[in-house]
Amino acid sequence: MTNPQPPSWRGAPPAPRRQIPGDLPFVVRRSAGRLSVSMGSVFALIWALLTGQLAFGLLAGESQDRTGGDVVAVVVGGFCAAVIFAVAALIVVRIILSNGPVLALDHSGLWIKNSQAVWGKAVWIPWESVERVARRRFLGARMIAVFAGRVRYLAPLRLNDRTESEILGALAQFGGRSVLEPRDQPS
Repeated sequence: MTNPQPPSWRGAPPAPRRQIPGDLPFVVRRSAGRLSVSMGSVFALIWALLTGQLAFGLLAGESQDRTGGDVVAVVVGGFCAAVIFAVAALIVVRIILSNGPVLALDHSGLWIKNSQAVWGKAVWIPWESVERVARRRFLGARMIAVFAGRVRYLAPLRLNDRTESEILGALAQFGGRSVLEPRDQPS
């Protein structure tokens, strides 16, 4: 039994949108939990470095004008900075999640963001236009690269609600195994 071929695309492509439609058969969204842990770790590291500098600056050395209030200043300053950084991390996560899905597939084509930034547009590409799909590293991050003509679109592979193998399997199912590079074929 052979795999059914995707139906041929006819007509004008949909106009670019701000968000990818969420009602397609396979949709990849950012994972709130994974993103929160990632952003929380970054902000916690920055908080620890800044609080450590504050503590070292106030508590190191034997100054004659040093008082017991320096310890209180370090604790209060560290607590206030922790609250500010936690709120900043939540705002960043909320902004990223409100950007919508990063990839969606069906039998006629795929939707992909043409930018990882908040202002990026969602672009629809019919399967006939997709030359190949491959895993790539871009600035240290693992991405899916969709090559359509001379244009390369990137979608993140990490911090999503779907695993890398699920994404590659769906690409093979909807687009056919011919779009995946040989090393990216699901087993």
